[in-house]
Amino acid sequence: RRRPSRIDRRNQLLMTFMWLKSYPLMNQLSLIFDLSISQTSRIVHATWQLLAAHLCHTITWPSNEEWLGMRGRWRHIPEVVGCINGTSHEIYRPNNEIQQMYYSGHRRFHCIHTQVVIDNELRIRHVESGFLGHTNDAQSFALMSEISENGQLPIPLHCFLLGDCIYPSRHPLITPFTSAQINRRPFARRRSLRHFNRVVRKYRVYVEHVIRLLKLFKVVGTLYRHHRDTLSRVVCLRAALAARRTNLFI
Repeated sequence: RRRPSRIDRRNQLLMTFMWLKSYPLMNQLSLIFDLSISQTSRIVHATWQLLAAHLCHTITWPSNEEWLGMRGRWRHIPEVVGCINGTSHEIYRPNNEIQQMYYSGHRRFHCIHTQVVIDNELRIRHVESGFLGHTNDAQSFALMSEISENGQLPIPLHCFLLGDCIYPSRHPLITPFTSAQINRRPFARRRSLRHFNRVVRKYRVYVEHVIRLLKLFKVVGTLYRHHRDTLSRVVCLRAALAARRTNLFI
């Protein structure tokens, strides 16, 4: 049996970032750092929770003045100040009767959903995770902190966020027209509506890039092997690390 050895703070952080980035098994990390498996697990979980406590609060929602100052940065849709989209994180099938609540018929696996809001400088402004897998993006949006002029996440009336067509088309969201909606309009207007959809897709792809950046860390981009109740906190930590990286290049 391997005897527990001491490890300094620098190696504790290194071990934790290796776990977040590559998501190896604990026995693999224990071999690399010459520790017992139980000690490796305790260090990793204590360290990432400490990082989350210090970093998650760094993702802040802009004030109304900051939102208004972002208008005009996207030339074709000057009143749009950001985007919103959802993503999924696969988990093991729960061993009880609530497993169907975590099953996504669209994804075909058990998962937890996350909603991500970015501004038009591609900075992460809000991350809310923990939505059950059976919900879609519209249902998750209805359950998350309210984004409105007087909600928990205030945004001025003249500022908007881009979302895909499953989101409700009401302030502060702008969504593309569906094919059915376009076909019901007069023939002369269909071309302009399709052009509007192309503009929305052009800018909404930025939030997809940010979500891809989040999932470069395999702890949130692959099957999560630990207890599902900790996943939301891990997602928040990963988002905070991504936000710090983005801010360095702005």
